[in-house]
Amino acid sequence: MPTPLQGRVYVVTGAGGAIARPILARLAEAGAKVAVVARTLEHAQAAAQSISDRSLVLPFSADLSRLDDAAALVRAVERGLGPIEGLIHTVGGFAWGPVKDAEPALYDRMFDLNVRTLFYAVKSVLPGMLARDRGFLAGFSSEPGFRGASPNTALYGAAKAAVATFLRSLDGELKGSSVRVAIVYPMGAVDTPQNRRDMPETSPETLIDPDEIAQTIVYAASRSSRGRLLELPVFPPR
Repeated sequence: MPTPLQGRVYVVTGAGGAIARPILARLAEAGAKVAVVARTLEHAQAAAQSISDRSLVLPFSADLSRLDDAAALVRAVERGLGPIEGLIHTVGGFAWGPVKDAEPALYDRMFDLNVRTLFYAVKSVLPGMLARDRGFLAGFSSEPGFRGASPNTALYGAAKAAVATFLRSLDGELKGSSVRVAIVYPMGAVDTPQNRRDMPETSPETLIDPDEIAQTIVYAASRSSRGRLLELPVFPPR
């Protein structure tokens, strides 16, 4: 039986990352056609090769901190796969550091990675979605973005709060359309190779399974506008 995502084109950015991989797999499992996007084509190709049905995926490279690259990506995806019906933006960055020690370059890095790339990606895909009156836009905030405080990671927390505010505001602007928005909040550390290296004394069983995040996103993407999900906090074990 066809799924709600069968044959629909979804763009997944940050595809070289550990959080994006299960999202790619779950979308392909649901029958979606997936544009696998990373900053380098090598990373995008490696992520695409992890999907068993290669007919459902196509790799692309783009620097989403540049609006021209984001717009060119949309044109390339639509030539290769068809009209874009979903964007799942996983690009982002994390950094420790109290405010007193933060360099101005860290501000630029946190907001460029977490906010600017989202803005450019959304700005590029949104006109087509509005013209077709159909689409799904998901971006990643974080626990600090959900709770509103991030001691010792203030610039990261501020950028993730900006992501949430941007997407909530976009949701308000889209009133009356069938384009849906979702904000994903991992409410703790996610089980990724980097986090395992950074937290060697932490049991992986206490971390959020990235596949659970992927399943949550696919579930939200599969809803209709009459039962949409906007806020998606995903919690670790108690």
